[in-house]
Amino acid sequence: MTEDTNVSVLVGRLTKDAELKLHPEMSVGYFTIAVNRKKRKATGDEEASSYIDINVYGNYAEIIIPSLKRGVQVSIVGSLKQDRWIEQGTRQNKSRLVVTANSIQILEGTPERKADHHGGQREGFVSGPIPA
Repeated sequence: MTEDTNVSVLVGRLTKDAELKLHPEMSVGYFTIAVNRKKRKATGDEEASSYIDINVYGNYAEIIIPSLKRGVQVSIVGSLKQDRWIEQGTRQNKSRLVVTANSIQILEGTPERKADHHGGQREGFVSGPIPA
């Protein structure tokens, strides 16, 4: 019998600066990326965006979150997780999909940083798999 697979690979740009929350048991980083795609229509191709929530945990969150600013292009490898809850006021079942990042790589800085024309590694550049 084949095992199930849960792997997500995304490339997109941060919609706003990433947030870090320090909890007693673990640090958690939160951010959203916009992933663009072409949508075929009778009148021609059209750009469409999906907005994907990303979480990163532990020491790696503390290391990478300061580098994740609005407009930065990142590559994410992770797994999908479904959050489920009951909305207090309406008592309706709600859910959302979130990607839990296993690896984050900064591909390109913000347009302002690109204009700096600095060669080599960018200040604050952090990438690679999350340490165990």
